[in-house]
Amino acid sequence: MQVKLEKPEQGLKHKITVSFPSEELDKKVEQRLNEMRRTIKMDGFRPGKVPLKVLKKRYGGSVRQELLGEALQKAFYDAVEKEGVRVAGYPMFDDLKDEDGTIEFIAHFETYPEIQLPEFSELEVEKVVADIEDKDVDELINKLREQRAAWRTCNANKKAKEGEQVIASFVGRVDGEEFEGGKAEDVPIILGSGRMIPGFEEQLVGMEKGETKTIKVTFPEDYHAENLKGKEAEFDVTVHSVQTKEIPEIDEEFVKSLGIEAGTEEALREEVKTNMEREVMNAVKQQNRNNVFNALETEVEVELPQSMVQQEVEGLMNRAVQQLQQQGIKAEDVNLTAEQFKDEAEKRVKLGLILGQAIKDGDFKATDEEVSNYIAEQASAYEDPQEVVNWYRQNPEALAEVQAMVTEDKVAQAILDQAKVKEVKKSFNEVVNPAA
Repeated sequence: MQVKLEKPEQGLKHKITVSFPSEELDKKVEQRLNEMRRTIKMDGFRPGKVPLKVLKKRYGGSVRQELLGEALQKAFYDAVEKEGVRVAGYPMFDDLKDEDGTIEFIAHFETYPEIQLPEFSELEVEKVVADIEDKDVDELINKLREQRAAWRTCNANKKAKEGEQVIASFVGRVDGEEFEGGKAEDVPIILGSGRMIPGFEEQLVGMEKGETKTIKVTFPEDYHAENLKGKEAEFDVTVHSVQTKEIPEIDEEFVKSLGIEAGTEEALREEVKTNMEREVMNAVKQQNRNNVFNALETEVEVELPQSMVQQEVEGLMNRAVQQLQQQGIKAEDVNLTAEQFKDEAEKRVKLGLILGQAIKDGDFKATDEEVSNYIAEQASAYEDPQEVVNWYRQNPEALAEVQAMVTEDKVAQAILDQAKVKEVKKSFNEVVNPAA
C-alpha cells in the first residue's frame, strides 16, 4: 500500500492519497459469487448450477461495488494509522480509480484538534450546597396529600367558590351559531385552574347545583382553532353539582396507602426525607458537574471538526423528530432545520473534546467498584433494585454510558477539589426545581 498524506499549514482538514493492489478484492468478489451460486435462482438453470461466468456478468458489478466500499474503509484507516493521525468524524472519498490491478483513491478528512487545558487551580467555580429543612418535608407531604385528595359533592344550595370544582354541561355559540367543539356534557371544571377560555371559570363562581347561566367570553388571538381566534362567544352553562376538595389526614390509612407499612407519621417523614436527600444529592451533584464543565469550557479555545459537529446536529435532529412522533406531531409541521441545532451541537462537541483531553491527561478511569456503586445507588430508588442492576449488566450500551458518566464525575470532582470555589447555598426547591 502506498500512502501520501498532505497536512495543512493551519486547520484540521487533511488529504490523503492511497493506492493498493486489487488482488485481495478480486479474490473476495469471486468468493462471494461462489457463495451466491449455492442458493441463487436463475431461469434456465437448476439451483447451484448457475455458471460462475453468467453469475459474474449479472451480479459481478454490484458485488464488487459493495466489497469495494469495505476495502476503501479498511485501506483508509490502515493508512491513517500508519501515518499516526487521529481522524475526527467520517472521511469523504474522492477520485476513485479501480484499474490495471490497482485501486487508488483520495480521502478528505479532519483530525482532532490539539487542546491545551488550563490549570484546574485557575478555574473559578460556583459550588452549590443544600440542606433539607423540616418545612421542605412538610411541603412535600402536603403535596402527597393533595395528590390523593378526593372531590366531595356539596349540598344542593352550595354556591361554587374559586378552588372548588363544578360538574357542568355547556353549549357554545359564535354569531348565534353553535360551533364544533363548543358543546360538552358533565365536564369537571376546577374554578381558578385556568384550563378554560379566559373569563369562563370566573363567571361560574357563585353558581349552584341545577342553575343555568349564559356567559360571554372572547377567544384569545392565539387560540388553536383558526376560525375562533379573537371571536366573541356565548355559552349556556348548566351546573350539575358543586364539589369541594377533601384532603386526607395523615393517619394510618393514608401512610399505608403510600407503601409505608409502619403506618405512622414518623415513618412517613423518615421515608420522605430519605427520598428527598437522595434527590437533592443527585441534583446538587448534577448542578456542580455542570458548573465545573461550563467553567472549563469557557476557559478553553477549541477548533471544532465540522464533520463531528454535523454528526451531532444529525443526532439531535433525529432525537427531536422521534420525540415529536411520540407526541403525534409530524416533524415537517414544525419546520425543523439543521441551523436550529447547530449551537447545541457545537457546545456538545466542544465539551466532549475537552473532557476527552482531561480524561487522557489525568488518566481517569471508572473502576468496576465505582460503576457497581453508581448502579446500586440508582437502583435503590426502584421497587426491585436487583432487577435494575441485572438490566444494566445485560445491556452493554447502558453499562458503557454508566462507565462514561462515572469517569466524567471523577474529572468534575478533581477540578472541584482544585478550583477556586465559591459556595452558594440553595433551598431544596431551588436545587430540585431550578426553573421554578
